[in-house]
Amino acid sequence: MNETGASEEDAREYIKNLISATWKKMNEDRVASSPFSHIFIEIALNLARMAQCMYQHGDGHGHGNRETKDRILSLLIQPIPLNKD
Repeated sequence: MNETGASEEDAREYIKNLISATWKKMNEDRVASSPFSHIFIEIALNLARMAQCMYQHGDGHGHGNRETKDRILSLLIQPIPLNKD
């Protein structure tokens, strides 16, 4: 924003496009031949997924963000209800 004078909305849209392009590239690299092992690639992708989950709605680690906290509680703490029909 400082370098180009873009609005916050334009800057956010630009970053979303960068993230989308990076995910596309990572998924393409996942199926292409690579000098890295399949396990290493999966671990790298899982770290990227975790980072996106933590920072998708702001600073989910250092700043108290209810959205991120609710997601983590839902994923790790709260039980999944099972319907017994």
